[in-house]
Amino acid sequence: MTTNKITATRVREFEPRKNTFTGFHASGLLAKWPMVGLILFLFGSLMFGGLTYNLYNHGPLLAWDKAVESTLFPIASKSSMFVKVVMEAGYYIGNEVIIVLVVLLGFYFIYERLWRELAMMTIGLAGSSELFLNLSKFIARPRPPTQLWIILKIPGFPSGHAIAVVVFYGLMAYLLVPNIQSNFWKVIVSALAIFIMVFVGFSRIYTSGHYLTDILSGYALGLAWSAMIYTLLELYFQKRRSLNVKKR
Repeated sequence: MTTNKITATRVREFEPRKNTFTGFHASGLLAKWPMVGLILFLFGSLMFGGLTYNLYNHGPLLAWDKAVESTLFPIASKSSMFVKVVMEAGYYIGNEVIIVLVVLLGFYFIYERLWRELAMMTIGLAGSSELFLNLSKFIARPRPPTQLWIILKIPGFPSGHAIAVVVFYGLMAYLLVPNIQSNFWKVIVSALAIFIMVFVGFSRIYTSGHYLTDILSGYALGLAWSAMIYTLLELYFQKRRSLNVKKR
């Protein structure tokens, strides 16, 4: 009996460890539960609509914008060099870093022939960029007059950075989390994605690049757009796959 236990132990020692990460590909969850995508789309759309209505009708949330700006600006203007660098990093994490990651992941998806994931990333980001450019020009809300360090002249409602981080880092979490076997790392990756979204948004408010409602409207629009486009693409590729199976 003892010999059998020793042998079994030695066998387990030489067995390959199970990978905690099984692949960088879409799990099809939104195709399986499209109602989740619909609910997120409606929630984001209603939130964006409410914030836009508040802006046009000079609603009470505009007072929050002024209060947050007047509170943070005196603090931000006296920031140390370290805080300045950290807060400026939020700008680049929501813009240049995303561009670099998109290029790298684009090559990876093409190499692995992950066309669904490539479509989700490219259409998601290209569409969100067009939404930002057109809506911000149409709404034409000026940015805070107290911008620090990085000065932008284009309109700021909704925030392009807020849209981009939800669309891109939200997609990264959607692709990664279902393929991670460890619950611990699932939580870590999810928390990291949320932290990046919140940090980028806060950094843009801290540096007076945006008002609070600019950021909230960007989050809302990013959620609505990602939920809609990712669900539709998941359903499209699922239908295409089933048709290919039937042809065989």
